[in-house]
Amino acid sequence: MEHRQRGPRAAGTPATRIGTTRPTSRRSSLRVLASFVLVAVTGIAAAATQSFSVELAGGRVKGSDTLKVRQGEQVEVRFSSDRPIVLHLHGYNIEAKVVPPAPAVLAFKANVAGRFPVHEHREGPGNHRATLFIEVHP
Repeated sequence: MEHRQRGPRAAGTPATRIGTTRPTSRRSSLRVLASFVLVAVTGIAAAATQSFSVELAGGRVKGSDTLKVRQGEQVEVRFSSDRPIVLHLHGYNIEAKVVPPAPAVLAFKANVAGRFPVHEHREGPGNHRATLFIEVHP
């Protein structure tokens, strides 16, 4: 690569190579890069997961029977139960099978707004009875 000198230079001043950046340009580039990183980190924080723990006893929720989330959020519901139970989230067509003592996790992205029942799948009375509601707000 050939080095060219641009005009006269003061003694002790290094020659500038063609195609190199000046220190101020590097600082500007670093500022732009830092801005992109900040925007990316902020976006990741905005897409955080909403997590809930729900305890069931006899097929019924202990505590509030309605969970509220915002549309677009990742949702994770961790179920524990005193007996084996299969739960189904209407509107999203997702199931979770709880086999004590291990919890089961129902995870989804809340893309559709509305009020969705979580019901128990079983034979006989109580089949399709809402155990819990998940409200997805716009």
